[in-house]
Amino acid sequence: MHIAITGNLGSGKSTVASILADRLGYETYSTGSVQRHAASEMGITTLELNERMMTDPSFDHVIDDTVTKISLERDHIIFDSRMAWHFAKNAFRVFITVDIAEAAHRVFAAERGDVESYADENDAKSALERRAALERRRFYEIYGVDYADPNNYDLVIDSTTSTPERTAQLIIDEFSKECEKRGEKI
Repeated sequence: MHIAITGNLGSGKSTVASILADRLGYETYSTGSVQRHAASEMGITTLELNERMMTDPSFDHVIDDTVTKISLERDHIIFDSRMAWHFAKNAFRVFITVDIAEAAHRVFAAERGDVESYADENDAKSALERRAALERRRFYEIYGVDYADPNNYDLVIDSTTSTPERTAQLIIDEFSKECEKRGEKI
C-alpha cells in the first residue's frame, strides 16, 4: 500500500514524507519537486508556473498520469502531492493542515531558491494564500474535486504545533492500523 500526503502549503508535507520514507523504507515521489524544477528550467517562480497552468492543464495531466502509473507499477511509495489522494491507487490518504501564519514562517525560513523566495513573512503569507487559491480553483476546474475537503482523506492532522517527527509517527500509527484492516503488509 502507498501513502498519499496532501496538505496546506507550508504544512511540512515534504519533511514528513522524507521521515516516513526513512522509517518505512519507502520510496518518495514529490510533485512539488517536479514543479520547482520545471519552474527553474523555465526561469519563473512556482507561483508564475501555477498561473500558467490555469490556462494550460497539460502539465497537471502529465504529473497526475505519472502518479497513477507509478502507483500501479510499484509498491510502497510515499506520494508528496496535492492531488495524489485522487490519482494514486491503493493509497492511505493523509491531509496535513497548518495555520497560515505558521506556514508563512516556515516557508520564509526555508531555502527553496529563486523559484520560491519572499521579501518577508507577510509576503510569504500573501503568496501562499494566492497559490493555494489558484491550485484549489485549478484542480476543481480540471477534475471537479476539492483537494482541501477533509472528507477525501483517511487521516487529517494539524501540524501547526507538532514536530515533523511526531506528525510522521501519527501517520505511521494510523497507516499500520489501516494496513492491518486491509490485510496488507507495511
